[in-house]
Amino acid sequence: MTPRRPGRLRRLAGMVLVNRPWRLVLGMRSALAAVLATSAYLVITSTVWQLAASLSVTKLVVTMVAAIAMMVAWIVGAHHLWWRRDDLPEGEEPALWNASTVVTVLLGVLTMAVAVFVFNIVTMVFFLEPPVYSSDAGTWPGFLDHVRLAWLATAFATVAGAVGSGLDSDAAVEAATYDGEQQRRAREADHHSAGASPH
Repeated sequence: MTPRRPGRLRRLAGMVLVNRPWRLVLGMRSALAAVLATSAYLVITSTVWQLAASLSVTKLVVTMVAAIAMMVAWIVGAHHLWWRRDDLPEGEEPALWNASTVVTVLLGVLTMAVAVFVFNIVTMVFFLEPPVYSSDAGTWPGFLDHVRLAWLATAFATVAGAVGSGLDSDAAVEAATYDGEQQRRAREADHHSAGASPH
């Protein structure tokens, strides 16, 4: 088992690289629109200012991790991206294909989160007035305050993006997630499931 592990990891890395996870950001337009619109609103909301200023670093990290995990699980579950043995050719391992799916979606969501975080920072530079922020948050906004606010807004917006991803079609999500061969197999699996008679 041990000698096979490096080979399986290399294959997993190759499958993920071929999938080009960064495409997920632009491929899921409804999710991206939901994230950007929500984050733009949150960075100018006084309640979010107060939360960002008061939450501990641990809670901020946990909030982001939970939001990203939720979006990954939502995308995989809502768009039927979980592979079963019957969906794959003989000899293929569902665990490997599912791992490549989860890692691909995770890296795509992380790419989106980084882009949205930068978007939030830029938004705050232009629209966040220090005197107004100070009157609500109780502190004059410094660099770390901007980072905390952008971080929290990104986490909350990612949850909205998870819901927004449900508006994207399965075909669009598959195209954004998989390379050509995996897209073909995903479509075949969908047709097989649709044609199966109910038990």
